[in-house]
Formats: sequence, C-alpha cells, structure tokens
Amino acid sequence: MKLTKSKAKDMTTGKPMRLILAFALPLFLGDLFQMFYNLVDAAIVGRVLGPEALAAVGAAAPGYSMFTMVISGFANGASVVVAQAFGSGDEENMRKAYSTSMMVLMISGAAVTVLSTFLIRPLLLLLHTPGNVLEASRSYLQWMCIGVLATCLYNGTASILRSVGDSATPLIALILASILNIILDLVFVRGLGFGVSGAAIATILSQLVSGCVCFYFVYRNIPAFRLRLKEYRIYGDTLREVIRVGVPAALSMAVVIFSVMLIQRAVNAYGSTVVAAYTAAGRAENIYLCLSYSIGMATGIFTAQNAGARKTDRVLAGLRAGIRITLLYHILMGGVFFAMAPHIIKLFTESAEVIRISTQIVRISASFAPVLGVLFVFQNFLRNVSDVFPTVLMSTAEIVCRGFLPFQLSGRFGYNGIWWATPVGWTLSLLIGIARYRSGKWKTVMQRKT
Repeated sequence: MKLTKSKAKDMTTGKPMRLILAFALPLFLGDLFQMFYNLVDAAIVGRVLGPEALAAVGAAAPGYSMFTMVISGFANGASVVVAQAFGSGDEENMRKAYSTSMMVLMISGAAVTVLSTFLIRPLLLLLHTPGNVLEASRSYLQWMCIGVLATCLYNGTASILRSVGDSATPLIALILASILNIILDLVFVRGLGFGVSGAAIATILSQLVSGCVCFYFVYRNIPAFRLRLKEYRIYGDTLREVIRVGVPAALSMAVVIFSVMLIQRAVNAYGSTVVAAYTAAGRAENIYLCLSYSIGMATGIFTAQNAGARKTDRVLAGLRAGIRITLLYHILMGGVFFAMAPHIIKLFTESAEVIRISTQIVRISASFAPVLGVLFVFQNFLRNVSDVFPTVLMSTAEIVCRGFLPFQLSGRFGYNGIWWATPVGWTLSLLIGIARYRSGKWKTVMQRKT
C-alpha cells in the first residue's frame, strides 16, 4: 500500500545489503552534519575562548543527555511502532503512533525545561565539576534545556520520517541547520562575545530550523500524518505500545548516560586539562562513530518493517548484512583514526598536553571500534523485533563496567586507567546481545508483538 507521495522506502522487498546501505548513507551524512554542531562548538569555543571553556561545554554534555533521554526513548519507541505498521500496511496505527508520539514529546520537553531550572547546579556539583568551569557549564546547560522543545520537534519528526524509509529529508534539514549553526556560532561567540552561552543558543536555534523543515515534509509528503491541530491527541492503546518499546529504550539510554556521568565524575577529579582532553577526544570519536550509528539504525528500520510484514528470513538476512557492513567499516576507519588521532585533535585545541591525552583516548576507542559497531547492530535488531528487555540488560552491563572500573583503574593507573572501562563495557554488552540472539527467544517475542 502506497502511504506516501515520494521518499518513503518499503524495505520488505529487495536485497537487504543494498537497502541498508542506501538507507544508511543519508543517515550517515545527516549524523555527520549533526556532528558539526558539536565540532563547530568545540572548535570555536576551544580556540576562541580557551581550554577552560571547552572543558565547560564537555562537563555539561552528560547532564544534557540525562535531561533528554526520555525524549529520545519515546522517539525510538514511536519509530519502531510506525515502521512495523508501515511494513504491515496499517495506516491507522501509523497515524495513531505519530499523533501520540508528538504529543508526548512536546509534553516531555516542556517538563524538562521546567525541571532543569532547579536541577542543573546540583547535578553539576554532584559530578564534581571543576570550580573554574562550573558557572560556564551551568550557563551552557541552562540554555540548552531552554531550547529542548526544538530538540523534541526534530527528534520526533526525523524518527517518523526514517521509520517509513525516508532518510533523505532529515539530511536536508541537518545540512541547512549545520550551515546556520556555523554562522550563528561565529556571530554569538566570536562577534558578540556571548561566551559558551552563545554556542548553546546557536545550537538550539539551528535545531529549531531542522525540526521545522522535517515537520513541513512530514505534513506535505505523508498523507497518513497530515493532521490538523485539533486532531493531535494521545491514543491509549498506541501509547502503551510506544511506552513498551520506548521506556526500555529510555532506560537503556539512562544507564548508559549514568555511566557516562560516572566517567565524567572520575575525569573531573583530574582538573580542567584532562576534562578538555576527554571532551576533545569525544568530539573526534563521534566523527567515525556516526556511520556506525547509521548502520545500526538502518538495520533496525529494515528489521522493524520486515518484522511487521512477518518476514523472518529477511529479518535474519538484514542482521547478517548489517554485521558485515559495520565490521568492514570499523576495521578500516578504526585504523585511520588510530594513525591520525593527533592531527584530528588539533582541530579543537592547540594545547600540547590536551592533544597528548586525547590521542591516548582516541586510540583505545579506535582499537575496539568493531566491537561497538556490532553492538549497535544487535541493539537495534533486538529493539526493532520488539525484544526490548535484553537491550536493558546490555546497557546495564555497560553501566556496571563504566561505573565501577574508572574509579578502580584510575586508582592504580591514574587517569589513563579511566579510558579502558568503556571498551570493557562494550564487549560485555555485545556478549549479552549475541547470547540472546543465539537463544532464539527473540523470534517468539517478534511473532507475538507484531
């Protein structure tokens, strides 16, 4: 059944590898442009305002992720429900999932904006944010939370478009937003001297533009989602299904974010130079990880559509294709980033000490990049066949490793020990996902829920 005018893609027919690659490429380019938000912020903040300002932005990142995890969880839940409905040709459930998810996202975003006003400073203090960057981190995080509704608009509409196979429109939106972000960063940070707050304002304005573009294309190109204002409502049965998939996804994100916050706390204990190095390394890692995210997401959408169509053989074929693609990519790019790490870090800072520490972090992550790539594939595969509980266990394994090991290893090896906790967490999480797949229990869940 043809549900859209133009760019939606039915993945229930055709060669899995070709479909996943074709869908992942615009996702990758979109993620790459989205990385520009962080890269441009880091480059301009680090070079114009100095290492302490870069550390302030980095120290605020885990807090922002925590505030927005529920939003991301509901967006993921809605995308699974819509993709499965699209695969089965159920237009009514598509409409219900869209209306329900957008209403819940907007309500959640408003709640985050209000609650963050009271929680930001206690959270930063809980993370032992260095005193010399505390106020700048608070200001940056406050502005980001004020603009969280823009994030809701983009995440919701982009997830819906991707669930019906349209990964091109979010790419267009992000290209426009990235160009705007670069211009606004230069205006607010360098031109008007707004400091790190200017970087946050530039980011949220750019996200608002990308969200509006995606919303326009959803309304224009997908008749099932062409709702008038009074038609937006929350449907109880759809909400339960979105919650069933979205809450475990949010919990998975929550435990990962919590583990990141624990790592950030361990890093913060070593002062602003190490914090700046950790921030710069994270920005560099995101450059090569963004295609990994895209391959995992593309595999997930392929899985959901075919699960909805009850084509188990194609579900399995998609998983195998996703694994092959991500292994090839990460083996190649991991080697490139291992070799080029010092030169990449120089994009964000001129401090020799920050470059030295960041290089160590990037090289450890690059060595384990294939593990993370396959982990993304299995997480998206299990979530999109509606077998969501194992993904919570996988994320819990990460928090055990990333929450416990940084403090243990840093006690023996200094801050260098912190960087090894994350790849250990990836490995344990992947082993849980593989065990669940080999058990075959995901098939029973898929047949019952789709």
